[in-house]
Amino acid sequence: MRAPLPLAAAVGVVATLALLLRASPAAADDAAPEEAWLADLTSDVVADLAAGRPLVVQVHVPLCDNDVLRCGNARLGDGDNPKTNLYWATTAGFGKWFARKKSGWTKVLDGDGDTVGDPDVLDVLVYRRTITASKAWRKAGAPRRFEVYVVAQAWRGEAIDRALDAWAAELYGGTARTLTLDDGTELAAGGAARIVAYVGHNRLMDVEAYAWPEAAEDAPRKGAVAIACHTDAYMHDEVPAADRVPLLFTRDFLFASAPPLEGVVRTFAEGGGYQAMRKAAAVEYARPEGKRVQRVQGAFTNPGDRRWK
Repeated sequence: MRAPLPLAAAVGVVATLALLLRASPAAADDAAPEEAWLADLTSDVVADLAAGRPLVVQVHVPLCDNDVLRCGNARLGDGDNPKTNLYWATTAGFGKWFARKKSGWTKVLDGDGDTVGDPDVLDVLVYRRTITASKAWRKAGAPRRFEVYVVAQAWRGEAIDRALDAWAAELYGGTARTLTLDDGTELAAGGAARIVAYVGHNRLMDVEAYAWPEAAEDAPRKGAVAIACHTDAYMHDEVPAADRVPLLFTRDFLFASAPPLEGVVRTFAEGGGYQAMRKAAAVEYARPEGKRVQRVQGAFTNPGDRRWK
């Protein structure tokens, strides 16, 4: 049974719901359940921030591997080498994108499998960014400025099944994992993260069925992100729920990369709703690809998309 919310957090629930539903009884009656899910997730995150905890995003990235799919060439598809891999070493890869000049992110940990105690994890990068809270979040109890951490794990390409299982396990509850950053700060990640993301090849396209885990009792509410080809088609009937809020899925083939993940994370942390998150993902995805936003926006979906059902 959940413990009663402190007064500040309870006020935050009301304030956030009012914001998302435009404080209108009619809007509240007509709102899709996904709007209430997002309001509840936002309230939980604001309560975390009010208690001095940062917003943590856990990302699982199975490296592109030529034995699983075509990755371009031998170097890009070497699933044992993050230093050359398509999903890690390219401009939009997780080893480069957040570390780009004037990104606003600071690398605070550069680890490996020993960092998380798993030989199939080849690289662990943690990036930090300071966010100025929106007026609505401050009114609900958040501090004026707070920290966001992105914890990105590069999984060995042939361990893609383990990467998918790790994402699902942490999304449905999972076990918290403590990382010690370069400055000695201890960060609660893994199952303790409020947003859990999978970025890579959609392994569900290769298997006949997937055994989704049962949600842990009283599992903390999470935001779900799945950036791979056609994730919505394979996850729509299984993943979205009140405790697994669908922040971003996909409806097309695409390059699984870091930019749309950054767009979603920053927009959520700045108080944006579903439509804003979907737009931000498209904007960031289009930027390094040199494409028009209108051309790529249809690849991304969430409850702010009119196609969402």
